[in-house]
Amino acid sequence: MNGISELMALADYCTKHKLTTKCITKEEHDALIDLENGDGAWVLHRNGGIRLKITSESGEVILSLRIEDNIWNGYAEHVADWHQLAENAKALFQIPSKN
Repeated sequence: MNGISELMALADYCTKHKLTTKCITKEEHDALIDLENGDGAWVLHRNGGIRLKITSESGEVILSLRIEDNIWNGYAEHVADWHQLAENAKALFQIPSKN
């Protein structure tokens, strides 16, 4: 993942296709890496970051990936901002009850 927009697109894709995402440990992620894949082998040496496992409804692993902390934190802040905006919008449209 190279940015928040890619992470948002992945979240949309997972929602659309009813895929499950779960944070996993570095050890769990490392066990899923094909050592013949040069990019995968590089990830084995990286510390920090968030690791996700994405599975189908049947439990089949579709993808596992590592996301840099700054991208993950930026995504979390973005989601929180949208949530706050939605909550504020709800407050604007509340109809007061008549007594």
